Amino acid sequence: MIEINEALGQIYKVLNDFCGLNDMSFRFDKNTMVSSALPVEQKGNLYYMYMDGKAGTAIVEYNSDDNKIKLLGAGTEQAPVEDCKQLSLWLLEPSIHDEKDVKSIANDFLETMENNFASAKAKDISKVKIPKAVSKNQAKAGVASYDAQTLCNRFVMHYPEYKDDLKQNLLDYDELLAADFAEKFIAPKMLEVLNSGNKKEQKKFFTMLSEVYEDGLNEVQDLIAVVIMSKMDNKPEYLEIADEYMSDYMKPTIHYINKVMASGAGVKYREKMQNPPIYKPKKQKRSGGLMAKLMGGNQQGLNNQQ
Repeated sequence: MIEINEALGQIYKVLNDFCGLNDMSFRFDKNTMVSSALPVEQKGNLYYMYMDGKAGTAIVEYNSDDNKIKLLGAGTEQAPVEDCKQLSLWLLEPSIHDEKDVKSIANDFLETMENNFASAKAKDISKVKIPKAVSKNQAKAGVASYDAQTLCNRFVMHYPEYKDDLKQNLLDYDELLAADFAEKFIAPKMLEVLNSGNKKEQKKFFTMLSEVYEDGLNEVQDLIAVVIMSKMDNKPEYLEIADEYMSDYMKPTIHYINKVMASGAGVKYREKMQNPPIYKPKKQKRSGGLMAKLMGGNQQGLNNQQ
């Protein structure tokens, strides 16, 4: 047996520690709280504890009529109860359950909060493991093609100072968002290399891109051609450097994409790249993409026309 305020107090203690690490806080409203020490609001048979932060709103709701305790959540701060969806549901009968049962509920709510509201900075980046990429032997044997993860892994292998940035990308999105990483880090590095005048660095960088492009999936070819190499802005001096190390298979597409992106017609594509749609996790990727739209067909067709 346990009193409901005691049970809510145990849950509050566990979740308050989480809030302290993740830029969230409990609402304390002296006009509605039943206690100055416990942020519980009572409305008839319903008891509420509210948490807010940049990641959104989380609400613990207990109904004394049916003895159900829920964790609700929304992606917006200060969201009302009706705008929150159910994240977890337990049965809590004070006349039957005890501290051990409440601890189980609190731990489940904590895990649910970590999955939905944890800030990336609160996670330990040193524990993030970068997924394995397709090996050269696999690609050359035709067993697998290079993917976006391979491109990013190759990049941080050559430039280890970006390793934590790749891990942060994985933390922020719970998966690799390669276009974001390429836009923020690989493309700027390319411009730095182009302007360095260092032949050795230029060879290393563009040979890497060429190798991945040559045996890569459409997805990774899009990243290289559109997100990264279009940033050369069709400048002859940049293309001349890249041409020294690009394969014949790759050159026509890179030149074509640069012409399109540097033209008036390329303005709308640049706007799309600078203002991407809201990220939706774990959605199935479509084949083709922006490069296919720019090309008006597949790359092989363009090569056959040369």
